Amino acid sequence: MSGKHVGQWKPGQSGNPQGRPLGTRNRFSENFVSDVAAVWQDRGRGILEKMAQDEPARFAELCGRLIPKDVSLTISERLPGGLDAEDWQLTMEILHATRQALPDASERKPGDVLSFVFEAIRAHNAKAIESK
Repeated sequence: MSGKHVGQWKPGQSGNPQGRPLGTRNRFSENFVSDVAAVWQDRGRGILEKMAQDEPARFAELCGRLIPKDVSLTISERLPGGLDAEDWQLTMEILHATRQALPDASERKPGDVLSFVFEAIRAHNAKAIESK
């Protein structure tokens, strides 16, 4: 026994020269997934409801695991028109001011509301004419 292989098979020799029968792994996987789906169909909702009530932190952790890891959003990607947060804030302030100045704005045509806003801005920026 001086450094020679002592096991039942020589190095590189398989104990099962025929190997695993083709499709065995796939058949197992398909059966497993089918069994899990059947249990889920029968009991899944009840298990989730019990977990949500009895172990809310664990339930929240489970929900978090369902969110793909590569999802990344910023607030600017969610704002309409590609506005950044500062522009969006300004837009919201303008809308709020318009609603205060024109309480029936939602009942008017959009063009009428914009004309009102435009005229108000023009009047605000108008230069006073001094009399001689």
